[in-house]
Amino acid sequence: MNAPQEYYELEERYSKEKDLEEKEKILKRMMVILPKHKGTDREFGSLKRRLSLLKKEASRKPVVHKAASIRKRWPRVSLVGYSDENVLKMFNLTRVDNILYGIIKVNNIQVQIISVRDAEKNKDLLLQSEIIISKEKIGRYCSFQVISEKIDVEKALKNFGAIGVYTENSKDAVAMEKGESVNDLVKKLHLKTEKNAYAVIFGKSAKFQGQRVALSHGLEDGDRIFIKI
Repeated sequence: MNAPQEYYELEERYSKEKDLEEKEKILKRMMVILPKHKGTDREFGSLKRRLSLLKKEASRKPVVHKAASIRKRWPRVSLVGYSDENVLKMFNLTRVDNILYGIIKVNNIQVQIISVRDAEKNKDLLLQSEIIISKEKIGRYCSFQVISEKIDVEKALKNFGAIGVYTENSKDAVAMEKGESVNDLVKKLHLKTEKNAYAVIFGKSAKFQGQRVALSHGLEDGDRIFIKI
């Protein structure tokens, strides 16, 4: 066949490659460098069939939702400028368009994580963030930014003032900001209360465990609240 050495190297790369787009690029490159004569007609035909099958396989891949369709959840922590490889080592995220996205749990609080490489191209997502962690200073997309080579979501949440409170027998905490009250919790949970509603508190904010308090009572991290509506 008299093909150049690069052709056989590409053939080996193709056999090991898992990404469909990369496999397609390799096949196209092989078709470019393969000498064109009668002796390579069969090989060209094989490459074309492989490329056709590869495109059909790629067309059956699940449709990926656009990043703009990601529903906002509180708190949202956005990571900017970190390599996808390093972020994926730390968190179990999914690729959506050009970003990584997912929900993680930090101290029993569910946190929405978004990781982007380019801030300007994803400014709509960043503008909805409570916290941005980046390797270097970026535009003022939100009021709380952390500049760090390392990603420490737990520390960022603590410095931001995020706390977790519990309702009755729940295992997962409801994310809130330090200084928010039982009434703020009621709103987050979309509960309807009567004028004589109150809460029973167990935790740091209570003067004694099981204290009965008004809905204006300020909450602290780890509080468990029984709302009497």
